[in-house]
Amino acid sequence: MIFQKQHKRQYLLHKREYDAVYQDIMEKGLDANGPYTELVQEQMKEVIGRKHVIMTMSGTASIAAAIYALDLFDKKVAVGSYNYVACVNQYQALSNPHYVDCDEDTLLDVEKITNKCDAVHLVNYWGNVIDYDRVREKVTGKIITDCSQSFGAKHNGQNDGFFGDISIFSFGGQKPVGTRGFTGACATDDDEIAHRIDCAINQGKAGENRELPIEMLGFRGTPQELQCGMLSVGMKYWEKWKNERSAIAKNIMSELKNYPLRFFKANNKCEPSYFKLGLETENRDHFLKYMQANGVDAQIGFFDNFEKMWGGNKPMPMTERLNLTTMSLPLSPFFTEQEVQTIIKTVKRYFDTVDL
Repeated sequence: MIFQKQHKRQYLLHKREYDAVYQDIMEKGLDANGPYTELVQEQMKEVIGRKHVIMTMSGTASIAAAIYALDLFDKKVAVGSYNYVACVNQYQALSNPHYVDCDEDTLLDVEKITNKCDAVHLVNYWGNVIDYDRVREKVTGKIITDCSQSFGAKHNGQNDGFFGDISIFSFGGQKPVGTRGFTGACATDDDEIAHRIDCAINQGKAGENRELPIEMLGFRGTPQELQCGMLSVGMKYWEKWKNERSAIAKNIMSELKNYPLRFFKANNKCEPSYFKLGLETENRDHFLKYMQANGVDAQIGFFDNFEKMWGGNKPMPMTERLNLTTMSLPLSPFFTEQEVQTIIKTVKRYFDTVDL
């Protein structure tokens, strides 16, 4: 099976570096908020150009930290109805989400955002970046940008993560740069917001300093040294991996351009950082079963219609359509040329020979 995750190959390729980090952490007894946390924060700052980067326990913790830091409790937040559950749960639990339909490339439809919202949460799916210029014109409230799938993508020449009151990241195993577990990050240029994020993830006390009085509500969102250490190795190679994924993605899309697949596109201000190869196709479920049966780990989109689930059941025509047609082909910088050709040939064989 050709899987999206290629942890073993990634480890073997950089085994000496990963082993050295692990040994250092274990021998020094490093736990949380240590030198590897600081190292990754500096690596992140260099890539995205933010004044502050605060590592967290996970992408989910980053979203919660943004809600705490911006005081969005019970506030109205525009959230995509076509969305992954991890990007919605925290708002449903802590805020007052206003669900918004997506555009045909799965990103939140900027034209449907209402100025009555106190904030908006934008998710850059499939390595594409929403039109931030249009967002800036449309949105008057706080802006949170979720760059978990778009690390390394560019908007108007700037690496994603630079925009919004807070930008957040997740570094799970399938992300453009991932760990073996979970870790996340929040980034901002605002000193006060950065301080509140620090308090939020440390039980309400900056740096979890027990000598300080509690300043605000908080939770256990502290970054772990082992995860940050593993991530620090991957951060050395993010651009190389991005370029390799991009070359594979463009090859696959070129070879399949005459087949009934619509690959999600970036707008003309975006240079994508291909993550998984997201696409739309009819007879999706039949196609998925065929790909899986023939050794290619194609996957359903794992998205839901949250307006239908938790909202007022307003019509969300694009969300409803894409929930039936969205899927992805695996994409990894560690694929062999033979594996890339197998993906292409398997797709072609399905459309050329299967009776639809």
